[in-house]
Amino acid sequence: PTTLNNHHFSNNIPPTSNFSLTGPFRDCYQALQAGHSTSGMYLLKADGSERPTQAWCEHGLDNGGWTVIQRRRDGSVNFFRNWEGYKVGFGNIDNEYWLGLENIYNLARQGDYRLMVELEDWVGKKVYAEYSSFRLESESEFYRLRLGTYQGNAGNSLISHNGKPFTTLDRDKDAFSGNACNFSLLSFGGWWYNACGQTNLNGVWYSGGVYRSRFQDGIFWADYGGGFYSLKAVRMMIRPID
Repeated sequence: PTTLNNHHFSNNIPPTSNFSLTGPFRDCYQALQAGHSTSGMYLLKADGSERPTQAWCEHGLDNGGWTVIQRRRDGSVNFFRNWEGYKVGFGNIDNEYWLGLENIYNLARQGDYRLMVELEDWVGKKVYAEYSSFRLESESEFYRLRLGTYQGNAGNSLISHNGKPFTTLDRDKDAFSGNACNFSLLSFGGWWYNACGQTNLNGVWYSGGVYRSRFQDGIFWADYGGGFYSLKAVRMMIRPID
């Protein structure tokens, strides 16, 4: 447990009646404000959510306070899940996981949030794509993706998925029209698909980078490596806009 030094954070405590120094916190930024500056697992409970959930808080990147909503790194977790799985979340918080669409939706509607995507290739290089705003529509709108403007050095691959509904193997909301990608849903994880699309960070974890498949079903970011280069590690993180 992190030791709290009162003088360190006392001026930064936000004026919320339910704010606790031990959690659950509304997001990782609030955990940071409470003096928890070590990256790790924290208990979060967003406004409007029914129950708390565990998430990984990243405090070592860009001033910290990032709530990690998705992480891939070793292929240990199967991302081929149905709608319910993607809605509630799955995986291991200290390794690979998906936080859950309902959790992400509730987190990001508490205020104005931005999105950071971290990509790592197979020689250890990391690149970033940041979006000035990030939110999801509700489940009745299929958790449609809403993004702001891009900046970074990874390339703007996610923008072609902006405004698209989330699709899983049992809920095909995508703009597929019988093209090859339609059949590849047999191996794709859930995502905001736009036909084949420019990225899928919930795809198959292929070892080594370049992969051979009938489909672009790896963990790819077209502007960084192309559609048939599967990244070694990826993270999606959100934090309130300063």
